[in-house]
Amino acid sequence: MKMVIASRPDWPASLDVAKKTAVRLRLHGNEIVELALDGRPATQDAAGADVACVFGGDGTVLRAARVLAPLNVPLLGVNLGRLGFLTATTLDQFDAAIADIVAGRFEVEVRTMLDARVIRNQNDLARALALNDVVVARGARVRSIHIAVRVDGEPLIVYWADGLIVATATGSTAYGFSVGGPLILPVSRSITMVPIAPHLSFGNAVVFDPEQELELEVQDEPAILSLDGQEEHELKKGDKITVRRAEPVARFARTAHTRPFVELLREKILKEPK
Repeated sequence: MKMVIASRPDWPASLDVAKKTAVRLRLHGNEIVELALDGRPATQDAAGADVACVFGGDGTVLRAARVLAPLNVPLLGVNLGRLGFLTATTLDQFDAAIADIVAGRFEVEVRTMLDARVIRNQNDLARALALNDVVVARGARVRSIHIAVRVDGEPLIVYWADGLIVATATGSTAYGFSVGGPLILPVSRSITMVPIAPHLSFGNAVVFDPEQELELEVQDEPAILSLDGQEEHELKKGDKITVRRAEPVARFARTAHTRPFVELLREKILKEPK
């Protein structure tokens, strides 16, 4: 079986366990591709892999999703701490989970991603994928900014707020939830828009159909674009950010050892006992 072993080179624990696992899996006859999640695109060596074992936490899985989604490689997140929303197993359960995958006893869960483009003076400045959210927010100055929103080319609203979050269903448990956005089951393809601290503006979240395209125009500066809370771009007045459902999707390998989303939701957010 062809496997990608992905780790964060800036996290010694992630790098160490990934290297040891790669050696062990090679000894069992697997073809192994080691991938450093350092912000660069994955090489074609990872194409065609049956699974990518991602060692870290939810943040590491977010990095892996942006890199590997275009290659259609399913992710198996291996949490090095407490189990998160995106990681599927722990180190203690890893051997059993990988045995299930080798035996074909797993399902692939598909998650929607976002395609964000920054347009300045009618030219593309940047383009990237996001699994959780695309955020336009004020920069270093402590003041609200104006953000004009269009939906499928039609004007919707001009927010005066600290920022605006456009989230996938996967990202609904992240930043959007912390500012009052709705929780959406992760396999939904819906897109949610949530304002951050709106001032004299409509304060409720809005849920859009998967095929709708949003355009966010920055009317003040300084401002920042954040992708999954990990990749940032400085914005200027007049910059436009288009956000739509991406063609690539994130694929997650789910075995019998994967805890159901509702169980995680009950424990981590609703704070209900097991």
